[in-house]
Amino acid sequence: MGFDHAIVIGAGIGGLLSAAALSRRYGRVTVIERDRLPEVPLHRRGVPQDEQMHAILAIGQESFEDLVPGVAGEFLRAGAAWYDSPRGIASLSSQGWAARGPSEAWIYGIRRVVLEDALRRKVTEIPEVQIVEGQVVGLHGGTSERVGGIVLKGIGRPHLEADLVVDASGRTSHAPDWLVELGFTPPAEQEIVNTVSYSTALVRLPQGTLRDDIQGYLIPPLPDSPNGAVLLPCDNGLHQIVALTQSDSPPPATRDELIVHLEDVRSPVVAEVARVADFLGDPKPFRIRGSRRRRFEDMPAHPDGFLAVGDAVLALNPIYGQGMSVAAVEARIMRDMVVEATDAAGLAGRIQEAFRPTLDFVFGSVVRSDGAFPSAMLRGLERPVPPTSKVITALATEDWKTAVALRYAGHYFTAEPLQAPEIRRRARAWVASGRKPRRADPRDIPRAFDGTPLPR
Repeated sequence: MGFDHAIVIGAGIGGLLSAAALSRRYGRVTVIERDRLPEVPLHRRGVPQDEQMHAILAIGQESFEDLVPGVAGEFLRAGAAWYDSPRGIASLSSQGWAARGPSEAWIYGIRRVVLEDALRRKVTEIPEVQIVEGQVVGLHGGTSERVGGIVLKGIGRPHLEADLVVDASGRTSHAPDWLVELGFTPPAEQEIVNTVSYSTALVRLPQGTLRDDIQGYLIPPLPDSPNGAVLLPCDNGLHQIVALTQSDSPPPATRDELIVHLEDVRSPVVAEVARVADFLGDPKPFRIRGSRRRRFEDMPAHPDGFLAVGDAVLALNPIYGQGMSVAAVEARIMRDMVVEATDAAGLAGRIQEAFRPTLDFVFGSVVRSDGAFPSAMLRGLERPVPPTSKVITALATEDWKTAVALRYAGHYFTAEPLQAPEIRRRARAWVASGRKPRRADPRDIPRAFDGTPLPR
């Protein structure tokens, strides 16, 4: 076992980034994809939600460019919007509209199909990477302690040998079953079952529809108000409107149904935009079961030569826009560890373990948010204790630096921005003052602050 050949299962975002990461050390990287990949940005069967809203958080974008230098330029050439998310996106929490100010968390607005096409073209330029069509139906056992390759569908079920197999096959990954077939104990699972229904419409907005300091809206569902709405810029001057709900209601499938849904959201601002927008087709509905974490890092005996990334490990409620960024962070961790490794023995298990802090933070935040919905069923998890204080979210309605620090925590998968001395001082002053959020008219969104961006 060495660093000759690595196999990646799946040519989605996680698979492409993993291939780029592994190419820094492995002589050959073979990506196995069951779909016939389009030559232009088009929907493909293996990514049923690729026409829905997707987002790359700031840490994800940094990881993309670090792993695949020049990909940011490809996004811009594909027409991506480039904007300061904490300043430009008006966000409505349970406490009211968050204050907005300049930040370092600039992000690209780009549809998934356009993003994946641009990324795939860059990754296929890497000499060590080859993408081939095929369907993986199992893992090949090298020894009783390690995985030695994959089994492909076809006559004779041919084996393909590898020093490392990375499962990036997504939410429907069969890796636990394949590992059981080789005699391993499968990873334990934790799940929040809380049906999420959402529907995305691609629209063109008449000039002047949005205020000059606003580029979009984010109004997430709450336990007492399960309908939410999102408006975000995407590529080539277009926007996407998302109607979403964490309830049993079906997602809207027509323009009229989408507007009816948006009218039942806490603020009417997205509905008002939808009424004047030029819809470029019917909304695309989708439903998802909830969020699931497979704890590969806690397996009693981790199979050497195998690891899992992306949705195969952590399949998330898409409302929070974390999935692609988690996969990108995992790929960067993988890259750093394979480059620095002096020995391939045990490397897969060490990489899987290194994902833990990111997974703990992201899944923990989802559990706290979605676990608060009365209809949510938790499996392998305890229902989170409701927070005793909402000082930060309350302060964020008036203090732009606190609001941006709160957004940084979500963008960079760490609570450190909220622990900065200045933010702690502002929170103590808020508590001492006895002030409460001023619950303004949900149409009345405070203007964004200008000035020097808050440092990370």
